[in-house]
Amino acid sequence: MTRHSELDALIDAYFVAHCETYPDIAVWQGLHQYDGRLPDLRRQAIESRAADLRRFLDALAQIDPATLDDLGWLDYHVVYHNAAFELFSLTEWRPWERDPQLYFNILDGSGYVLRKYAPLPRRVQALIDHLSGFPPVLAAMKENLTCVARPVVEIGIRIAEGTLAFLEKDLPLAVADLDDERLRAAFAAANAEAVQQVRQAVAWLRDELAPRANADFAIGPQRFARMLYLGEAVDIPLERLWQVAEADLARNKAAYLETAARIDPHKSPQEVIAIGMKNHPRPETLVEETRRIVDDLRRYVIEHDLVSVPYDENCIVDETPAFLRSAFAMMDPPGAFEEVAREAFYYVTPPESGWDEAKTAGWMSQFAYHILRGISVHEAWPGHYLHFLHIRNAPSKATRAFGAYSSYEAWAHYCEQMMLEVGWRADDPWARLGQLGEALVRNVRFVCALGLHTAGMTVAEAQRRFMEDAFMEAATAEEEAVRGTYDPQYLNYTVGKLVLLKLRQDVQAREGAAFDLKRFHDRFLSYGAPPVPLVRAMMLGRDERGDVL
Repeated sequence: MTRHSELDALIDAYFVAHCETYPDIAVWQGLHQYDGRLPDLRRQAIESRAADLRRFLDALAQIDPATLDDLGWLDYHVVYHNAAFELFSLTEWRPWERDPQLYFNILDGSGYVLRKYAPLPRRVQALIDHLSGFPPVLAAMKENLTCVARPVVEIGIRIAEGTLAFLEKDLPLAVADLDDERLRAAFAAANAEAVQQVRQAVAWLRDELAPRANADFAIGPQRFARMLYLGEAVDIPLERLWQVAEADLARNKAAYLETAARIDPHKSPQEVIAIGMKNHPRPETLVEETRRIVDDLRRYVIEHDLVSVPYDENCIVDETPAFLRSAFAMMDPPGAFEEVAREAFYYVTPPESGWDEAKTAGWMSQFAYHILRGISVHEAWPGHYLHFLHIRNAPSKATRAFGAYSSYEAWAHYCEQMMLEVGWRADDPWARLGQLGEALVRNVRFVCALGLHTAGMTVAEAQRRFMEDAFMEAATAEEEAVRGTYDPQYLNYTVGKLVLLKLRQDVQAREGAAFDLKRFHDRFLSYGAPPVPLVRAMMLGRDERGDVL
């Protein structure tokens, strides 16, 4: 078996076309020749892209993947799933007709000020170009949004209002150190025009789109199944997915109740949770204590030799920049092709100094130690941060550039459980409660994604599932339920984790006493972030893709 030169040529052409179509994604990946550019979202451009994808998939089908070596086989399927899912999104799912968030996510220019990949004047010039591209994106939004459900447009209005606040208040702070007066004036003019454009878009969403937003948010069983197969290479009947979802939820809920009873058998789970939420860092020590947690995790991972660390860089824990203070916590990793600004920033946000005592306490409760430790496992060590280091070292352009939702979240969510399995904080029931609490939220997402999009579940019914099965407060449960209306893919946290756990189980069964956890982790991460069943094929053989759960 060999690698076909025709495949390499097709992948190169697809990669360039993808960057040209989605320059905002290319910039995020570190390809700064695309700085300042925004995608063309007019209907005719979308139709043209769909036609190009059909031609690409037809050409790809002329190559028999069975004749390829292993890396060629993997690259073939990575680009197939990426292109086929893109075509599905454009022509069947059609979020560009359904979800205002798509447009405002594209308008996000924070990467130009967060990551110092070039001198500030060059990045500000790119930001000016970016801001100048708002009008056609927002014009396309008004033309395209013809099938919007009320919960989705309400979230879209909130996101649009957040974009407006970012432009008005935060973005000027981010370029305050710019000395070039000409550029300062050009930025001010471009930002003022962008503010006006977004303000008008907010009014349009609120006054014109919202009153007629009565479409069904559900994508339906057939499209849901295609979404999961094309995006994640998971081909399982919906009935089986329901069984898996409810069974894993029941297991984790029973373990959660048992753990809460270990902490205090005389209190309800909600009362135990309330106790834990009071145990958090002080606002002034939040960054310092998060840094200590991350350092402890890093030391534990390295000392216990759980997974290789491909670079000597470390995750930098810092206070969220002033212009992103609405975010609770966030990971800002470098893109796979970023060559200069390769630092990864794990940001946490203390409460504002002017808040009253009650608001401060409510904010800080989200940093309760048993929650903060789990977040840090997921986001930093050995979760997303370490995964992104390995992606930079993936074996090909395709595996560096294209990844699957379920793969990114599979590894990070798996790490929350794996760290306890190997002994981290083994004697701390709060650590177990925190891990199970996060697992239950993801379990209910799995159930509600299926329910909302394939079985007629209402938002109110989904909210009740989050309250009853994940022990969430009503307001937070409603947020999670509403997210399910526009993000049917949020089942991928649990789906990905379960597929990864099944892979580990099967590799261990095959290798027996020779099984080594670090070797398993290194092999899994060595392929980048393809759909997990493709990694399964690499680790167990190409004929081992079927029984993934």
